Amino acid sequence: MTVLALQNIKRKESAIYYRRQFSAKASYQMPGHNSSGKIEFTIETTPFGNNDISVDLIDDVDYPVIQVKRALKDYIDKLDTAGKLP
Repeated sequence: MTVLALQNIKRKESAIYYRRQFSAKASYQMPGHNSSGKIEFTIETTPFGNNDISVDLIDDVDYPVIQVKRALKDYIDKLDTAGKLP
């Protein structure tokens, strides 16, 4: 399972400064076919300065959910580190 891209990334307004919430459309490649679906994710900065990323899949996925979420978390972490999130 490989994440190809996150498109239409939109940041939701939040009054909590250490918590950033987003919605996006994820495109990923699964064995045998490509798929896409809506997701929502949150990046929360812990008291130790680490980022805790949580992902919610809005659309159903016909692949093991844990592997999809893990791949999305890694991809989101790379985007955040590169400064490519709004």
